[in-house]
Amino acid sequence: MIDVFLSASVPLPERDRRFFDSADVLLIREAIKAVVEVILPLGRITSGGHPAITPLISLFVRENRLPPERLTIFQSALFETQFPADNADFADIRIVPAVGKDRGASLSRMRGEMIRSRQFTAAVVIGGMEGILEEVVIFKELHPLAPILPLASTGAAAAMVYKQGDFDHEFETNLTFASLLRRRLRTSS
Repeated sequence: MIDVFLSASVPLPERDRRFFDSADVLLIREAIKAVVEVILPLGRITSGGHPAITPLISLFVRENRLPPERLTIFQSALFETQFPADNADFADIRIVPAVGKDRGASLSRMRGEMIRSRQFTAAVVIGGMEGILEEVVIFKELHPLAPILPLASTGAAAAMVYKQGDFDHEFETNLTFASLLRRRLRTSS
């Protein structure tokens, strides 16, 4: 069974514009759909809860009648009053205690616990902002032999991860995410 860490978010316009201006929201949506459809029949997905990503994952799981028990969503208790209603669709939700009212420290704690939670086969990086960049650093440190698959065509942080690494050109140009993931995850499992 493969175990994939999904690092994804939809950049917000009021935050760092370099993420928002390069993001392709339609491709982010299609990439999330491909991750769910390709990975859940074969294994597990672990991801941080995000107000735009969690509802998409929930929708694609329901549409495809996939096993929701193979999804693990991590959330920081700091945002407990803002959790998406779609959290109710997930059997395995892990709430990580906040670090006081410190947003940055609370998110860092959650990211660390999330990425330590399993022995991951691979990480898939989609869209995102500065949190995705932090998750990739932690993932590399804790899972140095597991491949990172930055879907750079989704823009934002995924494109930055791609540009900073030595990745195959197809991560930037291939928009058939499902077939790309099938090929890449078959060789890494």
